Amino acid sequence: MDRKHWGTAEEVAFGAFRLVPHARALYRHGARVHLSGRAIDVLTVLVERAGTVVTKEELMALVWPRTCVEEGNLRVHVAALRKALGSERAYVENIVGRGYVFVAPVSTATAATLPSPPAGRTAPGPRLLGRDAFLDQLARDLPHQRLITIAGPGGMGKTSVALALCSRTGTLFGSAVHVADLAPLADPALLPGAVAQVLGLAAVTPDGLVAAMAAALAGGQVGTAPAPRVLLVLDSCEHLVAAVAALAARLLRELPGVHIVATSREPLHVDGEQVHWLPPLAVPDAWHEATGLDQLAAYPAVQLFVERASAAGGTFLPDAANATAIAGICRRLDGIPLALELAAGRAAFFGVQELARRLSDCFGVLTHGWRTALPRHQTLRATLDWSHDLLSPGQQATLRRLAVFRGAFTSAAAAQVAQGGGMGATAAAEHVRQLAAKSLVALEADAGAAREPRYRLFDTTRSYALDRLRAAGEEAAVMRLYVRLWCDLPEVAQPPAGDGATEAWQYGPVDDVRAALDWSFGPAGEPLAGARLAAVSAPLWYRLSLMDEYRMRLAPALAFARAAGAAGAPLAMLLHLALGHTLLHVGGAASAARAAAFGQALALAQRLGDDDAARRALWGCYADALFQGEYRHALALACRFGTLARAAGTAAASLTHRRLVARALHYLGDQRAAGEEVAAVVAHPARAASADGFQFDGRVSSLAIHGRLLWLQGLPEQALAVARDGVDEAQRLGHAVSLCFALVLAVPVALWCGDLALARRCTALMEESARRDSLAHWQFWSRAFRAALQRHAGEPAEPADLLVRHPLCGGLLLDVLPTLHPGLLTPRALVRAEEGRAGWAGAELLRCWGEELVRVGALAQAERTFRRALALAQGQGALAWELRAATSLARLLGARGAGRHGADVLGRAYARCTEGWQTRDVAAAAALLDRLASGSPAPLRADCRLSA
Repeated sequence: MDRKHWGTAEEVAFGAFRLVPHARALYRHGARVHLSGRAIDVLTVLVERAGTVVTKEELMALVWPRTCVEEGNLRVHVAALRKALGSERAYVENIVGRGYVFVAPVSTATAATLPSPPAGRTAPGPRLLGRDAFLDQLARDLPHQRLITIAGPGGMGKTSVALALCSRTGTLFGSAVHVADLAPLADPALLPGAVAQVLGLAAVTPDGLVAAMAAALAGGQVGTAPAPRVLLVLDSCEHLVAAVAALAARLLRELPGVHIVATSREPLHVDGEQVHWLPPLAVPDAWHEATGLDQLAAYPAVQLFVERASAAGGTFLPDAANATAIAGICRRLDGIPLALELAAGRAAFFGVQELARRLSDCFGVLTHGWRTALPRHQTLRATLDWSHDLLSPGQQATLRRLAVFRGAFTSAAAAQVAQGGGMGATAAAEHVRQLAAKSLVALEADAGAAREPRYRLFDTTRSYALDRLRAAGEEAAVMRLYVRLWCDLPEVAQPPAGDGATEAWQYGPVDDVRAALDWSFGPAGEPLAGARLAAVSAPLWYRLSLMDEYRMRLAPALAFARAAGAAGAPLAMLLHLALGHTLLHVGGAASAARAAAFGQALALAQRLGDDDAARRALWGCYADALFQGEYRHALALACRFGTLARAAGTAAASLTHRRLVARALHYLGDQRAAGEEVAAVVAHPARAASADGFQFDGRVSSLAIHGRLLWLQGLPEQALAVARDGVDEAQRLGHAVSLCFALVLAVPVALWCGDLALARRCTALMEESARRDSLAHWQFWSRAFRAALQRHAGEPAEPADLLVRHPLCGGLLLDVLPTLHPGLLTPRALVRAEEGRAGWAGAELLRCWGEELVRVGALAQAERTFRRALALAQGQGALAWELRAATSLARLLGARGAGRHGADVLGRAYARCTEGWQTRDVAAAAALLDRLASGSPAPLRADCRLSA
């Protein structure tokens, strides 16, 4: 990508971030933010054009010049970018159907010039990957900071980074750079002598070392190198941390010419120390899986693995077929360079696919390191043994008990699980903080100032600690505490609010809840605790749209609750309620099963006097009724919900009731009354989540219905704008179910307005979202939309009778399909219209039938049908359907010699239109009025297809 457009402005600042385009680097509060090069390129383009929408096509052309890529690649990098920028404020917004825009103010500055390394000096050892920005920051700090500690877990590459830094220090220290490897020292008393030895001095005590160094510096000579100052690298300090800290403090205090770089698994805690935590190499995100090596090559962990595995020879050959396995290996090993190098050495023996499978036993596999490596670096277990043996007994017990956590945890949560055996919760929490200081527990970098600090174990450390836990015979006892912890944590049962919440949850408790459920229903588990956790964790599964997985996890919990009889009734109520909600989305022959689940939940709630559960069960019965096209029954259920909402007396319950009533009235066909309810709901300041616990976001649901209502009321431009707002809101939330709900209502609005391109984009987005989260119900709706789009394009399309015979095709979809294209009218839909059960769509279904009668020559019957459709639309306050029916009737009357009468009928409807002059229906009505006024013959039938 060409970056010359930045000119002399080498750095760009916004919020807490600093972007250095020419270095493809992003910093937050001075710390490097790890992003792929492509993501940095995307950010560079957006920041350069801050405030201006950049189309997806432009972005792809600029970021991937001379390369053909799919839009999915762009979405992957934009998602990674948004995650890195955090959720405190919005920086990048998606303009649906158009592109992306950077919305924060930016400022530019010229970066300070760094001294260049002297010619001929290169970093010792192998080439470092993914460390350039880290080294750049160290090189900037070194002239001003006399003590820098490179800290991090074992195997992260601290020594390699320190040695690479030495090669950049020529203009500062000349050749007065000296490295002392402290790993072999077992006795702190030997420290001064070891340091003196690498300096070429004779000293065995701290006093002697200070005196000898002072004399050497005063004479302009340290060892054999003339220099006004000296750089001393103290490598592997963690086992001598107290002695190293004391010596470093004295050297810095008494010898102004000394600069020290230390590497350690924990800081020295010396006055003036600047700690740089060395992070793992960046790895591909699991939920943004790259599709080939070209995309994966942006990640340093992948680069290191491929480079080392290729160098090892054998049968290893990186290609597109094993790209996913390579990405999985890098994630499994947390981007830790030592682990990646050990794994790469085994790839030639096992092959990538087999290696990925065997890494569940990473310590049995990663056993052959370089013979030239230090002993503690020759196997992964040896590296962790080195750290473990430096811990106190209490720290060791805490570490092994933390192995049960799969994701992030707070110190309070860790204390609840780690306490026991004479150790209290306070001591356990303190041990967690100590383990973090020793790099055995990682502090989440993006926890945010407002949140309690969260910690996590690297997978490799967790596997090691789990072995220790089992060897200590503590696994069952700790797992019992662990399951109870997740049953009681508020974040499991109460979803977080606000934009970006789903992304935070992607790192949240879901993996831990999975593990707790697996153990609970396993051979040594506690099914009662598991059933309770399955019930209380419902909002988590809903919020992450993991409906299909949750449905399967409910099965053993429901079996246990049913077997418990009356004692299990409260749990059975919650579990039936959860099952019904999952069946709303996952498909299959679910209609009868979900109705039964909601019915059983409602009966149990009423028997137990649980009004909150009864409201949620009524919500589910209501949603099922709408999907089945039973609109009048849905309104009755909404009224029953209202009775309970009034008893609850909360604003949220009242607002949810009004939203349910609005939707039911809309689908029944009473657009005037629905409009009053929708206006009140949309104007309300509260978001008002759905009564079921985040099935659909309340505001998204309201916007989606409002868009449909506006279109039916003859306001197509406003309808499109509101529908887009609903989709944008759902995308900002990152909630797949809410997004599918917004799209399932936005696609028809786009097609009704004649915007085929927008309908295609929304359908593609819905297909992708529903497929990614296994939401079969919404996948089927996108399949139906695709059939309509294909008909409009004149392409082969799925027959309507196949669609309507599908078990997921309920009454609502039967009504929707003909409104998208007349060719999707079926006998079942027509029967619904004739019987008055099609509600909102009845007028349009009758009009479509009238057009079919015209096609077969039954003109008198067609005229009667058009008049029925016209009267029904007028009675419902549906100006859009009225305009269509009037157009069809006027066209028929004109063809039969009654053009003036036809013009009068159409003119009355057209005169009430106030916008949308370029939309298909309004433009067609205007053209027909002109033709009838001029006396020109009108075609008997109109082309129902849309142009792209």
